[in-house]
Amino acid sequence: MHIYWKIKRLDENYEQSPAEGECLIEIEGTIECDGQPAGSVDAFYLFAENPELPAAFLEFWDMDSGTCAVFEEIMRPDHQDFRDPLPDFLCVCAGILCVNFIALYPQFRRRGLGREVMRELVRNFTDDRLGVVLLNAQPLQHLPHGYDHFGDEVRELPWNSPDEDLERLIVHFHTWGMQHLPGTRFLLAAPEFLCEEPATDWYPGLLGDTGEE
Repeated sequence: MHIYWKIKRLDENYEQSPAEGECLIEIEGTIECDGQPAGSVDAFYLFAENPELPAAFLEFWDMDSGTCAVFEEIMRPDHQDFRDPLPDFLCVCAGILCVNFIALYPQFRRRGLGREVMRELVRNFTDDRLGVVLLNAQPLQHLPHGYDHFGDEVRELPWNSPDEDLERLIVHFHTWGMQHLPGTRFLLAAPEFLCEEPATDWYPGLLGDTGEE
């Protein structure tokens, strides 16, 4: 299995090293298995010095609506702090790696490839500031315009009620060692729990001078 990565900074601090300051980085990957296209993965990396403060994310809200939607969902209803147990993960390391989806073609499902993709994602994009990995469990087929945005990735997926298919995926991701963030569609885990040997110096090698690969 190999993943071809495309990385792009979405924040405005391009003159500042992402390893030294707040940053929002979009991560896209094209998955190849046995020499054949196998699917795709989409995620973002976000670091803010004080992520529990709404002001820390204001600049990101205007740049990426998807990040804003995640941030609002993982906050408590009063927006004063993150939902438990997320603060326990972010109290020391405030970086967040959020996996929006791992989409596989039908012939590559039920082979453990999704978990392998997750491990590879964490291995490549963990740094010493990353406190938690979030995974969106919302089924592809129930995403807004899911059948418009995806082709073979949604073929042969079950079509039950959104709540039933969400619960099915949450149970599946529990087998990866992830726990559900109550009241949300997300699961979470510490990065070291998902991958024992992260590449902690990924910034220079992947972003280079252009901010994209």
